[in-house]
Amino acid sequence: MQKIILAFLMITVRLMAIAQTQPQYSQYMMNSYLINPAVSGIEDYTDIKTGYRNQWTDFEGAPLTYYVSAHLAIGKTDITSTGARPNFSKSIRRPMALSNNFNGSAKVPAHHGIGFILVADKTGANTQNSLNLSYALHVPVTNKIKLAVGISGGISQYGVDFSKVQVKDNPDQIIVAGSKLTAIQPNLNVGTWLYSRTFFVGISANQFIFNSFNYKNKDNNTQSWIGNAIPHYFLTAGFRQEISDDWTIIPSTLIKRVAQAPLSFDVNAKAVFRDRFWFGTSYRHKDAFVGLLGVNISSLINLGYSYDFTLSGLKERSRGSHEVVIGLMLNNRRRVLCPQNLW
Repeated sequence: MQKIILAFLMITVRLMAIAQTQPQYSQYMMNSYLINPAVSGIEDYTDIKTGYRNQWTDFEGAPLTYYVSAHLAIGKTDITSTGARPNFSKSIRRPMALSNNFNGSAKVPAHHGIGFILVADKTGANTQNSLNLSYALHVPVTNKIKLAVGISGGISQYGVDFSKVQVKDNPDQIIVAGSKLTAIQPNLNVGTWLYSRTFFVGISANQFIFNSFNYKNKDNNTQSWIGNAIPHYFLTAGFRQEISDDWTIIPSTLIKRVAQAPLSFDVNAKAVFRDRFWFGTSYRHKDAFVGLLGVNISSLINLGYSYDFTLSGLKERSRGSHEVVIGLMLNNRRRVLCPQNLW
């Protein structure tokens, strides 16, 4: 089994140096901005999140991902309301009205959203660091439904450090030399997001142009390999159903298409108690079962944690995957306790 795993890692190093994919996330439901730039500025506050993912724990060379994201609305006057002007001295549990004048009768205006996301990902000898800036326009369809169209762009830096790779049988000359290769590549992502207080549907395409780039030797700046940024396509949808004054259930799904890979999908179910505590589960096709937990501590901070139970052939050596997300809701004027459009 160890020989199989070693072979897997070596093939992964070689392939990832040529074809770059985006990191895997289990808590994209908590931060859909990770996969769709149209989410920029969807809430009434400045949404800041930082996340850490340790994939396939105790598996040497397995992926480690860190990110920081922030986005906010510009010109958004349809602020969250409970139907009457809220009490600013305490957090609001369930402000579900979407209105301009606190009674839901007026059609909400369009608004803009801007944001950024910084991601650092490491897998074995491979590193990938990216910075993207985003813009979105949120246009009213009705007085309760909006359609957002977003775009983000930036740069990615790819690297391969062959000094961290050891191969005894017929190694490539570049591996023997212990070379360090780097590449810098622009990227572009687009997306749409149709949403209300009770449902959402999103479609996005990430790194779908600027695909081909050249790795260069870090020491002598000579061209070594040709790399490819693999396009990713996402379709996600979900809805919010209140089953009592205290409990809400939120089923959702994600269908992901990565070029040169089979179609994959996630099925998720989340239960929320009094808009403060939540738990749920997710199934990633032929890959993992995921347990989800979270708490909205106040109108300022929220926490999320997930654990992936590996289902693939790596389960014999992996102790699963951990992911932690910390969120801040700055300038939360209406002191809402939980997000109103991303659940």
